[in-house]
Amino acid sequence: MIRTLIIEDEMPAAERLEKMLISVDPSIQILDILYSVEGSVRWFSKNAPPDLLMLDIQLADGLSFDIFKQTSIDCFVIFTTAYDEYAIKAFELNSVDYLLKPVDRQKLASSIEKYKKLSGSSSEINIQDLIETIESRSGKFKKRFAVSVGSKIISVETGKVAYFYTLEKSTFLCTWDDHHYPLEFSLDHLEHILDPDSFFRINRQYLVNYSNILKVHVLSKSRIKLETEPASRDDLLVSTAKTHKFRLWLDR
Repeated sequence: MIRTLIIEDEMPAAERLEKMLISVDPSIQILDILYSVEGSVRWFSKNAPPDLLMLDIQLADGLSFDIFKQTSIDCFVIFTTAYDEYAIKAFELNSVDYLLKPVDRQKLASSIEKYKKLSGSSSEINIQDLIETIESRSGKFKKRFAVSVGSKIISVETGKVAYFYTLEKSTFLCTWDDHHYPLEFSLDHLEHILDPDSFFRINRQYLVNYSNILKVHVLSKSRIKLETEPASRDDLLVSTAKTHKFRLWLDR
């Protein structure tokens, strides 16, 4: 039996991972599914460590590396992340592996096999290098965008962007004074280079700046609608899969 703990702040992703783990190896027992740094630290203070930890890097209340700073974790860790820049040399440690999202079943199976081969050896994690690498990214988020206006190029400071959006397969930014400019970046790439404390990807089409959220309307338990200043051309609905994470993001 492989006692496994999942820490993943998006419920659909957590449920999918749980089913995939059990299909890969029926001996896997899911001990719990946790969603935050705070809840995870509390869990480790009250429970024996699992055999295997499936850990999302970006949680709603911070990076999961904060868990290592507050508690001792002595088990094999498989990080899951949508950000390939986190896949750095520190992941080559014997007690650590990583998977890029969306998690591929075959690669997950390979990670489980790696765990089985190493399960009898020491699992002490020296993760300080990884933490320092991630923290060194602070202050290195995108600060400005060079955008084309006719035959000219102007610079738009990131803090003056109200939201980013896609329209007919192209990406645009909207400034605080309601000017719209095309970008060569996809929303997926923008998520990597923007400060996650300031910007949130609410759905497939929009990435919004916290400072420009005017009102938050709770339509139902799993449905949220935003008003921004300036207003958007579409209804800004937070996708159901991101509702929980969005609520935690608002409460930082």
